[in-house]
Formats: sequence, structure tokens, C-alpha cells
Amino acid sequence: MNLATYTLTATCKDQSGLIAAITSTIAKNGGNLLNLAQHTSVDLGQFFCRITFAAPTTAQDGDPIFSPAKFYAEFSEIAAGFEMTWNLYDKSVRQRMAVMVSKTSHCLYEVLLKHADGQLDCDIPVIISNHPDLCQVATEFHIPFFQIDTLKGKEACEKDIQSILEQYKIDVVCMARYMQILTPEFTKKWNNKIINIHHGFLPAFKGAKPYDQAWRKGVKLIGATAHFANEDLDQGPIIFQDVVRVKDTNSIHEFVEIGKDVERRVLVEGLKRYFNHNVFIAQGRTFVIE
Repeated sequence: MNLATYTLTATCKDQSGLIAAITSTIAKNGGNLLNLAQHTSVDLGQFFCRITFAAPTTAQDGDPIFSPAKFYAEFSEIAAGFEMTWNLYDKSVRQRMAVMVSKTSHCLYEVLLKHADGQLDCDIPVIISNHPDLCQVATEFHIPFFQIDTLKGKEACEKDIQSILEQYKIDVVCMARYMQILTPEFTKKWNNKIINIHHGFLPAFKGAKPYDQAWRKGVKLIGATAHFANEDLDQGPIIFQDVVRVKDTNSIHEFVEIGKDVERRVLVEGLKRYFNHNVFIAQGRTFVIE
């Protein structure tokens, strides 16, 4: 029997009967549960659920063939009764991610290497940059590279970016140390579809040379945050974070190198959770259900 794998995500106001209604509909359509994770936020009264299931694509012993269209029709009625927001993802259909970069290569290399190793369940058809420095990295991985002209102004620059994203039918954008501030209009157009990496565990150290600032204050922890980019600079909903302890004997250069390690790890972990459909957003914050 040939099987397809699907992931169903659902969220709504918490109420009785949710799990039974969801799982019984999957079973009725021939699906076999592989993983179920659910959480209820007591503070928000909100229910979150992520279910992965396998379903037959060829008939055997009288078992029904799973029909996504039929499942959509049946589950839509169930979801309407609970006022549920939901999505069904076919594992064989991969999202297309554009990577945006500037001059630093550590996050770009990490994303491309993890993707080549099969750890990121997506396609990467294009790399966009405001500098030529990382063109050779794109060439190494046989990915088209576009350099945009930021001197022509924000509006014109983002129009060029949008044109490239449309040309390559992009679903999500990864800012792998793209050192330009996106306009509110652009982030709203790509709402919860732009994932950024930020040195967010350097308390109060914004702007240029954050690791230099952190070292001069004698911080004991540095880290990074993968988050959705929105109109508030580095304030979007958080997907993944991590920290590492540093010593007072570490130099500024060592701070930078340690910071790079954390940034590359956090960005990839954030992307993994996004493409695995672990990330839910409610009232401006994330709930990662694994």
C-alpha cells in the first residue's frame, strides 16, 4: 500500500470534544495517526493541535483511498462548528524559501548546508542580497543570486525584491543576517512569512557592534532569537531562542565567534519548526507545539 503523509494544524477557543472530533474525522477518511501534540493556553483559553497522519493513496483490501478534497469538505463542517482555524499540509509539497543576506556568511552557509543535508524540508530557489560579497556562496550551491540596489530608495528596492519573490514563487523569506530594515508595508504583505535571526540575548545592546557593547558591560550570557519580522524592529513573535555562557576572560573577538555559533544554530532550529508546522500564533505571540 502506498501512503502519503499529512500534517493537520488546528486552533480555536478551548472546548470539549475537540480531539475526538479531529481524530475521528481523520480515521473516517482512512488516516492513521503518527503523532499528536496538543496544548491549551489557560491564559488565553486557546486550543492548539498538530497531528501528523499517514493515509493510503492506493486501495488495498477494500480500504478507502484518502481524498484531500473529500477530507477538506468533511473537516470544514467540523471546523465551522468549533470556529476553528486549520490547515492541512501534504508532506510531498515543499515550501519555497528565499534567503536574504548582506555580507556575513555564517548563517547563509548553515542554512544551505543543513538544507543540503536534508534537515530543512523546503526548496531554496533564490538568494537575494544588497551586496555582491556572497555571490560565490550561491554559486557553490548552484542557486541563482540577485543583488539589489538599496541606494535607489526603500520603495524601489522592495519593489525589486517583491518582483524576484514573485518570479520564483516564494512562500517564505529567511533573513540570514540581511542588514537592512524592511518597511512596515513590506512586512505586512509578508505577514508571518519572514523569519529573521537577531542577537536578542544581548540585553539593551542594539545598533552597531552589539557584541562589543556586551563585552564592555561584562555580560555573562549571549544568545540569539529567531523570530517573525514585522513592522516593529526585532520585536516580532519569537520562534526559537538559545543562549551560551561566556567568561570574563573572553575577548571581543571570541564574543563575536561565540555569537555566530549561536545565531546559526538558532536560525536553523527556528526554520525547522516553521517547516514542521510546529509554530502557532495567537494574540501576537507564538506557541511552538512539538
